[in-house]
Amino acid sequence: MIRNQRETKSNFLSFLLQEPLQLGKVHTIFGNSLNIKFPVGLVHIGQTGMVLSPFGCLIEPKDFQRIRALSQPGDIVRFKQGQLLLYTQDEVIKIALNQFEVIDLTIPKIGLSAQDLKGNLVYHLLEEAFFSLSIETGLPLNETIKEGLQSLSEPHMKDKKLTDEKIIRLLIGRGIGLTPSGDDILIGYTFARLLFQKANSWQLRLSGALQEIKTTAISEAYFNALLHSSINENFLHLAQLFYEQDRKKISNELQKLKQFGHTSGTDTLYGFALGLRYIQKEWEDRRC
Repeated sequence: MIRNQRETKSNFLSFLLQEPLQLGKVHTIFGNSLNIKFPVGLVHIGQTGMVLSPFGCLIEPKDFQRIRALSQPGDIVRFKQGQLLLYTQDEVIKIALNQFEVIDLTIPKIGLSAQDLKGNLVYHLLEEAFFSLSIETGLPLNETIKEGLQSLSEPHMKDKKLTDEKIIRLLIGRGIGLTPSGDDILIGYTFARLLFQKANSWQLRLSGALQEIKTTAISEAYFNALLHSSINENFLHLAQLFYEQDRKKISNELQKLKQFGHTSGTDTLYGFALGLRYIQKEWEDRRC
């Protein structure tokens, strides 16, 4: 995927910042990006050429490096009239979000039949990689979690609602890092479901659990975007691969996605593969 070198922002970010005046603070600063915490959620600021976050924007590298050099966690940030104003100790830095190109990161609907999905190259390649994904995940596994993960791919289990609620609560916040592995698996799984169906009941169960169980602020931001049907730019590209006929190209793209983060890409793909299994089984059962 060719990276956009222009300053961009996600369409979901425009939704988050629809109130014309908001007050926040610098939350976290990394080598290539930073996050700002507003009452409505996190805003991610990265550099052009990077993957666009569903709750983020990308600015020129020279501008980011200047901000990174002058900013520290806790600095006041105002959003006013379409612009971010960062109040550093030395100066006020302005990011004119209202001049950025908007990138649509809305999860599309893929119109494949059960037969088409089962014969699709993405489906086949993820099935071939399923075992390796399951053992390469960063999630600490025990028998309860293994059984719960297996249940995610079964649409007609007894007490399905209770089983779903149990595994959701087991996975939220489980693991280490900025986005724990359990969260990434849930995000990948939900993404797959949303690509092919409405999944309203599943979304309600996930949303309800997130009200009760804490995870990292960054995971919460991803979940918030996901429940508003927005996903990371690189995983949105995964949806386009369902229309690709070149097996090698698809395989290469899946490998790139696996390399995203420490185990984040692997965890998300594993969840995605579980979601595809659920959809395929549900569709096949309907035909019987």
